[in-house]
Amino acid sequence: MSEIVLSAKGAVKRFGGVQALRGVDFELKIGEIHALLGENGAGKSTLMNLLSGVYTPDEGEIFIDGKSVRFHGPRDAQAAGIATIFQELDLVPSLSVAANLFLGHERVHPHGMLDSKAMLHEARKRLEAIDQSIDPTQLVSELSIGQRQVVAIVKALSYASKALIMDEPTAALTVGEVDRLFDIMRGLASSGVGIVYISHRLEEVPQIAHRVTVMRDGKVAGVTEPDAPQAELVQLLVGRPLNELYPRRADSVGDVLLRMRQASFHPHRASPGWQAPISVDLDVRRGEIVGLAGVMGAGRTELLSALYGAGVPGYWRGEIAVGGRPAKLTSIAAARRVGLAFVTDDRRGAGLMLRMSVGLNLVMSVIRRISPHGLLSARRQEDAIKSSFGQFDIRPKNPAIAVGALSGGNQQKVVLAKEVLGNPRLLLLDEPTRGVDVGAKGEIYTRLRKLASEGLGILVASSEMPELIGLCDRIVVLRNGCSVAEFSGGVSEHEVLAAANGREA
Repeated sequence: MSEIVLSAKGAVKRFGGVQALRGVDFELKIGEIHALLGENGAGKSTLMNLLSGVYTPDEGEIFIDGKSVRFHGPRDAQAAGIATIFQELDLVPSLSVAANLFLGHERVHPHGMLDSKAMLHEARKRLEAIDQSIDPTQLVSELSIGQRQVVAIVKALSYASKALIMDEPTAALTVGEVDRLFDIMRGLASSGVGIVYISHRLEEVPQIAHRVTVMRDGKVAGVTEPDAPQAELVQLLVGRPLNELYPRRADSVGDVLLRMRQASFHPHRASPGWQAPISVDLDVRRGEIVGLAGVMGAGRTELLSALYGAGVPGYWRGEIAVGGRPAKLTSIAAARRVGLAFVTDDRRGAGLMLRMSVGLNLVMSVIRRISPHGLLSARRQEDAIKSSFGQFDIRPKNPAIAVGALSGGNQQKVVLAKEVLGNPRLLLLDEPTRGVDVGAKGEIYTRLRKLASEGLGILVASSEMPELIGLCDRIVVLRNGCSVAEFSGGVSEHEVLAAANGREA
């Protein structure tokens, strides 16, 4: 990995009065997986858009194989061997895998008709080349998120002879899908393709990267080895130590809000891959943040969705009490009546209406409260929106823009604020910081702790062990739908993982 295939020298980019890049140097070597980290607004997306031909630098140069180039658009970059896979995949769900792979450059017979047979044959060859067995005749809408990511990679590889830029490729993938994606990436790198890997998941960096560049405020804050301590990466990312990300835990907590004893959920019909809660014992008190830990498939998401009535239809057995009274949690309406609120792990698919304004997204969950006598009160709506913007520091401070235009961290703040507006007693959170940069995570942690200090109980499921250990007052471990262990916050990661996997610590 000695030769530089793609680089930027002194790259500067301005948008009006905002300087997004301030003299950035970046290089990618042949066969290297180079992780690029940074908070939202750090400049990493602008840099990648320069390297992929979307923007041209105001100052500085882009080099390919040591030769200065000037792209006039993405097609120029593709022609030079540079391809980009954006976080929002540019696939057409209603078309087949093969049709997506050849979209825009279809194979045709001499008489002008589509050569579907040739495209299917070539699609199979391309998928097999990276050891994938996806059926090229299958509709993209029928594929899992991980399979769609593979199709996007195969599509990009028709251009990426030199470099592949991947923006948050693992944000929506399961652990197994991440492992398969990393295997593909390693295979591409071994064939000589340089890969720029953009991610917010610090724990993934040592698994896949050869080198790490961290950006902050439009500049390179540092270049490190992939096995650098996470505390060092956080310091470079946000300019403050790791231990300052997590607010102080509660000194005291109140009475029990949620009590579960031998609680089990029974679906009306079997749902493959859905791990129903089988035997769960846990308490959540006022002012307390309780974490749910467990390996993928342990039943964390299923427990939260079943409590909220948002999972598969079914009924509970065992003891479930909310606020000291037995609760029949059979629907979302029933859950909300006893004071439960739920933040899904899929904010874009199920938590937000992306084309609607931030303001409307915020007030939709309290529309009855701000509509006395069936008439929407503009003043109450404005007061609710203003309160949410103030409490969660949503940026930009413009409730009229589409929520889909916000950064991932600010979208997550909107989802949280929307649920908090309903004045719940118990907040259920599933992966509350998925796809969120480190700085925004710190803001969310601070706000959650503030809510808890005001008497709210919080039950949070997360696949990020440092998050559970740093944020939660207690951690309940699930395995195969059962609660198997409980620890105080600050416990060692080794002990939690041992319980999650059924081993001795």
